[in-house]
Amino acid sequence: MAERHYPELGAVLREEAERHVPDRAAMLTRIAHRRSRRAFAALRPVAAAASVVATVVAGFAGIRLTGDRSGGAEPPAAASMAPTTEALSPAPTVAPSSTPDDVTAPTRPNRTTSTTTTPPIRWQPVSGFLRSAAVLDSHSNDTWAQGNLTLTTAETITTLDLVISVARTAGVRDTGKWTSVPTEMITMTVAEEKGALIYRYTLNEGRTLAPGEYVFAAQYQHAAGKRDPGGDTYGAIARAGEKRAEVIGVFQG
Repeated sequence: MAERHYPELGAVLREEAERHVPDRAAMLTRIAHRRSRRAFAALRPVAAAASVVATVVAGFAGIRLTGDRSGGAEPPAAASMAPTTEALSPAPTVAPSSTPDDVTAPTRPNRTTSTTTTPPIRWQPVSGFLRSAAVLDSHSNDTWAQGNLTLTTAETITTLDLVISVARTAGVRDTGKWTSVPTEMITMTVAEEKGALIYRYTLNEGRTLAPGEYVFAAQYQHAAGKRDPGGDTYGAIARAGEKRAEVIGVFQG
């Protein structure tokens, strides 16, 4: 039997194909949205690794502050709780995958699952006019310790916000804090977090620190035995006029 031809069928198919041209703008919008969500998810562990300096500028919202209990009246809440508005250096940008999930190929190849590795924290003990060093005090013993953070500035500091974070290992409990800066010039507080004790030192408004060396100490009790301070960190943001410096580091035993 002779094959029958339908010339009008080709014309109809072409017409339908032209009517259903993909909306390129809508496709690109969906792809960009998916990529941004993927990049944001990848950045979350990196942002968490910013640790202590991020805590300085967060304002300690929602954290119970125990205040300065080392003699004298407790400083006004406005003086101790005023959050810093300085912005941190952004976390490194994670490049999104070049293959969007919204586009489906006719034949889907097998893909090897990849795991994103969080980059290590980059400690920065020196920044501009500011230097820092953090060690355990020589008087620390098997049940009690004092972490000393020494800041050395080559410029007159006009604002300073500093944090020492003591990891809450077995038996860790706050027992005090002090600084070589005169007490009337600085506000000291302790915040209790689930995973750490946060000691904060803020230079009072209108006060300055001349070039030189200053010590900030966090004191705490811990379970009997040698305690590794490797989980204790610190961060500080300082200004000297228009100059800005920020340091971040870890305590040495």
